[in-house]
Amino acid sequence: MTKMSKREYLIELKKKYWKSKKKQKGQLLNDFCDFTKYHRKYALSLLNKPLPKRWKRYKPRQRIYDQEVVDTLLVLWRAADEICAERFQPFVPKLLDKMIDCGEITVGDAVKEKLLKISLITVKRIVGKAKHRSVIRIGGTTRPGSLIKSQIAIRYQPWQETDPGWFELDTVAHCGETVAGQFIYTLDMIDIATGWNELSAIWGKGERNTLEQFKIIEKRLPFKILGIDPDNGGEFINWHMQKHCQKHNYNFTRSRPYHKNDNAHVEQKNWTAVRQLIGYERLDKPEQLEILNDLYANEWRLYLNFFQPTMKLKEKIKNVATGKSKKKYFEAKTPYQRLLEHPKVDQETKDMLISIYKQLNPVTLKAEIKRKIGLLKKTLK
Repeated sequence: MTKMSKREYLIELKKKYWKSKKKQKGQLLNDFCDFTKYHRKYALSLLNKPLPKRWKRYKPRQRIYDQEVVDTLLVLWRAADEICAERFQPFVPKLLDKMIDCGEITVGDAVKEKLLKISLITVKRIVGKAKHRSVIRIGGTTRPGSLIKSQIAIRYQPWQETDPGWFELDTVAHCGETVAGQFIYTLDMIDIATGWNELSAIWGKGERNTLEQFKIIEKRLPFKILGIDPDNGGEFINWHMQKHCQKHNYNFTRSRPYHKNDNAHVEQKNWTAVRQLIGYERLDKPEQLEILNDLYANEWRLYLNFFQPTMKLKEKIKNVATGKSKKKYFEAKTPYQRLLEHPKVDQETKDMLISIYKQLNPVTLKAEIKRKIGLLKKTLK
């Protein structure tokens, strides 16, 4: 209803309302609230007070962000894989420049100016109706490691390391609804300081297969590994992994058994970097392993690390009275941005990363990722 129609309705209703009995007034009030969507207390005040001699003129507020701005923002949001507004809003200027350079969008100066100053609340409102994906839960597949775990230190304190190279590790099972037989796992590695994410597909959870894929990831990292912190699974807690870490002087620790929050960083990535992309289908064919490793080693790692901003916790304040905690975060940045800003990363590495970034197009990467996921889905039939 328009404001004018609401006023006309009010004028006619008041005449009937004042002459009615108590029960009738209640029904009239209910109808008035249903039609106008007014709060009950406000509707009561309108019906009981005399009509104003002069109605207030309502001037509609001018829209700052018109449809062109909204459409452009949604194009950027989809190019960023429809991430949450908190991660997306700080990344808008960087992504906008990249999309313009790649020729994916063309915007005028007025639209660009509005996009550069758009607030988090406005972004939340525009992208707030995003569809949520359904979630399927399966039981954990972690099996305890060998007796060697008594020789590996347990790490359960918050990470204090600020240099790149300290990784949390985990494996994600692509077993479908049953863990019987052989199937593919994803090895997931996340750098604590920068959020740099690397993945690789493994056939089963054998010790040698896991170490082989770990070595492949090791070679394509833009910085050296300083330490690893996996869970207590046998694919990590074994003599092969320990000897490799001793050979390269890696700090090798493990989380506490049955404490998933000890590896919270990689557990989060298991959802955002693996499950949201691959889903929960069973993958148990050699050609699926080949497609996954091709995707992980090329388009997906580039898209994740160069075009997916992540948030890092700044502080956690606990209210003693209520027992609730309030978290504050640093501005969302991509792992690529954090590496460029880090003083311990040498200039040669930074120049290499910049040259890679200049050749990338997020829309092209997304299209290729979608194509390869389509190939993977065809093998499920």
